[in-house]
Amino acid sequence: MKKQILVALDGSRAGSFVADWAAARANSLDLGLALVNVVPGEWAYPRENDHQLAVSRAEDLLNSEAQRLAAAFPNVGMTTQRLSGEPAATIASLSPAYSMVVVGTDRGPGTEGQGYGSVSFQVAVTSKSDVAVVPGPARDQRSGVVVGVDGSAESLDALDRGAREAQRLNDELIIVHATGPGVGPAEGGNVLSAAVQQVNHRFPSVVVKEVLDTSSSPGQALIAAAREAQLLVMGCKGRGGLSVLLGSVAQHVLLHVQCPIILTRP
Repeated sequence: MKKQILVALDGSRAGSFVADWAAARANSLDLGLALVNVVPGEWAYPRENDHQLAVSRAEDLLNSEAQRLAAAFPNVGMTTQRLSGEPAATIASLSPAYSMVVVGTDRGPGTEGQGYGSVSFQVAVTSKSDVAVVPGPARDQRSGVVVGVDGSAESLDALDRGAREAQRLNDELIIVHATGPGVGPAEGGNVLSAAVQQVNHRFPSVVVKEVLDTSSSPGQALIAAAREAQLLVMGCKGRGGLSVLLGSVAQHVLLHVQCPIILTRP
């Protein structure tokens, strides 16, 4: 059994919020928390002293965050680990041993474009476990758990996870299906109806809202639905690797992250 959530600390301003999000999740699910910081090898630094300084700062970061989180979440067991290597590849290599990997971004909610943190993106697409990508703290109160469905096995897995998250958070589940132009609403309605029936059967206490978008692409529809949501859940095809997301809906959504996103693995 995978008993810990791994959170990758990077020392950024948003890093404490990311760690808090992971710790709150671990506390809710009675899981442990592994705080990890990866320092690139000496090859990444022009001077040897720079590498030594980075190692020292990493140790200080891990210790200070562990103390802060232990005070805020006394029931969560924590471990710390400083590693050396290429950050994204190192975190991804650890992922099979954990129930989830949590990473941050270098952008805040509401900002868009190609400035997505490359380490976070690489971790998201190469990890073997579920990955949560968490932007900085939201400026406004958010509600709703969004999940996209298209009838595929991956989306049905994500639907189940989204319903569990909505139940855990005591929030409504917003099920989104986007057909795009040229597909009749009846076909899209069938996919939505089947999804709603699945949730009603397995999670009868969860309030469900349906969104059928016949004019937008799946990525655009999910981004729009998640603008005010507290969580977006998406299914990923494959078991990790850059080919999983390149050109896919998930990549488009990650490049326009609005709220924490959980990418589920089959």
